[in-house]
Amino acid sequence: MYALYQVSEDSGGRRYQFQEQVSLFGRNAGYIPSLLAHQLDSSSSEPMRWRLEIAEALAKDGRQGSTLVINLQPNLATPTLSLFELLDVWGYSDSGWTPIMLRLRGLLDKQNPEIFDENDFMRRPQDCDEPIFSMTYLKGTIQDGAPIGRWTAPGPSPTNSVLLWPEVLEYFWDEARRILVHEYLWNENRRKGEQGCLRL
Repeated sequence: MYALYQVSEDSGGRRYQFQEQVSLFGRNAGYIPSLLAHQLDSSSSEPMRWRLEIAEALAKDGRQGSTLVINLQPNLATPTLSLFELLDVWGYSDSGWTPIMLRLRGLLDKQNPEIFDENDFMRRPQDCDEPIFSMTYLKGTIQDGAPIGRWTAPGPSPTNSVLLWPEVLEYFWDEARRILVHEYLWNENRRKGEQGCLRL
């Protein structure tokens, strides 16, 4: 399940307030193809590498201070909260398909819903787990400045894993490595009490 949340800074950390259920995928209603479409021009066509910085893209779409949150375990027999904030999406659109890599921030991982209200909760930086990466692929691509195709994720299947050719894997690895190196340096600076290292 996917949702739009409003985020505000507080002395105790960041406050997340539920706004509405949304879709990430699907060309007509999905946030990923919709936000991506705003940063394309008429020359944008496959093969194409792209990145969505979610907070920035939402702000440009008129949703300042919003974020997207994924509930990774919404239908467990024993109720639990596993909420992850979507920070970035990288894609490689080619040959009618788009493998994507998601960068996530763990907000609540297997937490008791009797302790945390999923519609309104606080998180301090030290409570969060990041960076976390996830990968899948979408049935769609980019041609002449627009997403085309269905832009849907695969359904449950033993053969729905994402296939990555060398140039695609290299692109995702370079982007993930850049984040990992930056996060390591930022955490080291924070541990040492140093300032001036900006987060990506």
